[in-house]
Amino acid sequence: MANHKGGVGKTTSVQNLAAGLARRGYRALMVDFDPQSNLSDAFGCADPEIGIYDAMIGEAATPIVTISENLDLVPSHIGLANADIQFSTKIGREKILDGLLNKIRDNYDYIFIDCPPSLGLLTINAFSTANEIYIPLDAEYFSMRGLDSLQELISEIQQHVNPNLKIGGVFFTKFDPRQTLKKDVEVIIRERFGGLVYNTRISNNVAVAEAQAQGIDVFEYNKRAKAAKEYDVMVEEMLSRYPVKVK
Repeated sequence: MANHKGGVGKTTSVQNLAAGLARRGYRALMVDFDPQSNLSDAFGCADPEIGIYDAMIGEAATPIVTISENLDLVPSHIGLANADIQFSTKIGREKILDGLLNKIRDNYDYIFIDCPPSLGLLTINAFSTANEIYIPLDAEYFSMRGLDSLQELISEIQQHVNPNLKIGGVFFTKFDPRQTLKKDVEVIIRERFGGLVYNTRISNNVAVAEAQAQGIDVFEYNKRAKAAKEYDVMVEEMLSRYPVKVK
């Protein structure tokens, strides 16, 4: 899940798409790959003793926290902010995360990586191990300004590191169809990405923030909430586009 503009719903979407898949019996793993650790916080795992960074530097095995049935989390802490400096001269530094996930990949049907809002080493690591990139947009013109550089990075990774990488989908968050600007941006994005743009749009809903404040996903908080229904529909759309058999 990537977009180097912050505040577009990356973390929220990872949390609730993974939870929605887990509710359907799919084994889902979430990787908090952002030094801000918002995904870890959203599940009540703030400041874990061991995070993904400790595994990257070889001081621990990849930490896996069980959130609920079929739903696991690899948490993060602020130490991850040191990655760019720590690995700046390391050969194969773009494949560190790939090496860690290859040891556990077969245990899951879906693995979601919550990327930081940047195009640095962490995001390059995520792209180097991923099959598909999902791009959340908040239907603002500022969200579109970084798409060129994001697509350039994707192209570079495809050419030199991970030829299997592709854009799996683009979708709108914080969407309000009553706002002309958002509808105008939607038209532009659909013209640019065509069928990659999801039909499901996620609107602003206070239930998401309230759920995260309690350390749970929106389905557990209130499955009747508008956001829960929208993410549930998005899970169905994801499964229809990229069906995966439950392991």
